Amino acid sequence: MKPLLISIVGLSFLLGGCAAAEPTISQHKTDQIAAENRRQSQAAQDKAQDTSAAKKSGQQYQADNDHITSATNAAAAVKQVLNDPKQQLIHAVPTINQDGRGRHYYQVDAYHQLSNGQRGHLLQSYFVYPDGRITTKQLTS
Repeated sequence: MKPLLISIVGLSFLLGGCAAAEPTISQHKTDQIAAENRRQSQAAQDKAQDTSAAKKSGQQYQADNDHITSATNAAAAVKQVLNDPKQQLIHAVPTINQDGRGRHYYQVDAYHQLSNGQRGHLLQSYFVYPDGRITTKQLTS
């Protein structure tokens, strides 16, 4: 009976020692992991908001000219931000317009250029604001 009792006591010490040797994560490491999780979560939220904003306002460009005063200047600004596309005809609507926020803009349309040099189908409309901001969707509110 004594050898059995010694074996049980020895086994309990052995198991107790295994539990004590179990790896633990320090509070500092736990805080680092939590901070990284928060950062990744915030980054995902920011990316989703950026995507939502892009859908709402379209692509955004900024022309070198930040004082656009005519439809001709607006067309030149669109050519500049598009790196002077060769297969497109850029046409500025000659009148100034007003968006839903009361801000003035010029509309510039880009058309596919046909092989005979004529204007093809509409590719994209650009809305050029006097401060040089260019969007592919008109701001409505």
